[in-house]
Amino acid sequence: DEPAPEPEAEPEPEEPKEPEHRHDFVPISGVPGVNDDEIKVTSIVTISNNTLGTNIAAYNDGIEAYFNFINETGGIYGRELVLANKRDDQLFMNLPESLAMVEEDDSLAAFVATLLFFGADTLNDAGVPTFGWNIHNEFADRRNIFGNIAPSCIGCIHQLFPYIATQVGASKAGIFGYGNSENSKVCAEGTRDSIEHYSAEAGGMTVEFFDTAIEFGLAGGVAPQVSEMKDKGVDIIYTCLDLNGMRTIAQELVKQDYRDQVIMYHPNTYNHEFVAANADLFEGDLVFVQFVPFEAEIDSELQRRFFEYTADLKLEEQTIVGWLNAHLFYDGLLAAGPEFDRASLMEAVRGFDDYSHDGLTNPIDWSRQIALPNDNPDADYEYRCINAVEIVDGAFVQWTGEPGKPWQCWEVARTDWHEPEAFSFVN
Repeated sequence: DEPAPEPEAEPEPEEPKEPEHRHDFVPISGVPGVNDDEIKVTSIVTISNNTLGTNIAAYNDGIEAYFNFINETGGIYGRELVLANKRDDQLFMNLPESLAMVEEDDSLAAFVATLLFFGADTLNDAGVPTFGWNIHNEFADRRNIFGNIAPSCIGCIHQLFPYIATQVGASKAGIFGYGNSENSKVCAEGTRDSIEHYSAEAGGMTVEFFDTAIEFGLAGGVAPQVSEMKDKGVDIIYTCLDLNGMRTIAQELVKQDYRDQVIMYHPNTYNHEFVAANADLFEGDLVFVQFVPFEAEIDSELQRRFFEYTADLKLEEQTIVGWLNAHLFYDGLLAAGPEFDRASLMEAVRGFDDYSHDGLTNPIDWSRQIALPNDNPDADYEYRCINAVEIVDGAFVQWTGEPGKPWQCWEVARTDWHEPEAFSFVN
């Protein structure tokens, strides 16, 4: 008998072809943060007094990991990328830290991951290219500020929420939003309106409970609210709360012997350490993620490099947000050319009309996605997409899409009920 043929080895991923001008050095003067050896940037991050208790400082780790990747592969324009200044806005010092950064004028760009963003106008009006963690409306209507996602309509009607219910066999919704956060209230109202709009298509789904009177911290607990939901047979809970608020609700569900009868949809709980520590509370719940989760492998060079250069880090959501922001900054520099300055960098980024961070995010048209798209569909995404994971034994398991295509998306231009399509946005 002839020996069985050896199985073919998996082909090694091809190294991406870099632009020919990447290593062109041109002397530059008068550009803040740029000398013959380095391109310096500053970060402003909420490190002290972080009311969420999460590791937002991991944002700096993500930036530096990406800069290490670029510098170890030759830098750009004969220079290294350097995170030279790390400012802590201490929650309430965002404006002073932004003013100080502008006054010192020693960095090409700013990177921002903060719980408040009072310095947005200061940075934007000073012409500082600013890249950040977009959890604020201040990222909208400012031409010089770029988020990890584009400005989004959190109150718009779409199919995402009723679709999820159809997939898990739920029909009676409970909805929470914080009364002392306008964004949280609008988000909750949009969830309610979406379910009511598509009720018939979602099998007669109803909103049985709606509360936007609770306040951040849930100091008074949620026992009456959970009792009401239990009485009304709520079987799926949507919220616009932080991860600590989700834990408080889950704990009360357990107290009332109701936890195993309801699924919770989490908008802000993609935190591995937190979920592992609360595994029993969250078993079977779904978590929304704004990027391709770490658990979903796609054919993306940028994703491979991320795992390579963060191998020694404890990965957080903010780690990849910093990485994505740094990647957009670098691509902007490449597009601006070797004789760049702040203005040409910003114009270059605004020229990207189909930018998905090599498939890790829903594609953005930075030339038009500047304003909030609430009443302006021309400023919206082409697709409304969901990437979600399920919590199983204290870990995350990819829930949406299919292998290699983790996104499930609906065309924004279509308002009729239609099935989502699985997407990969690589290349």
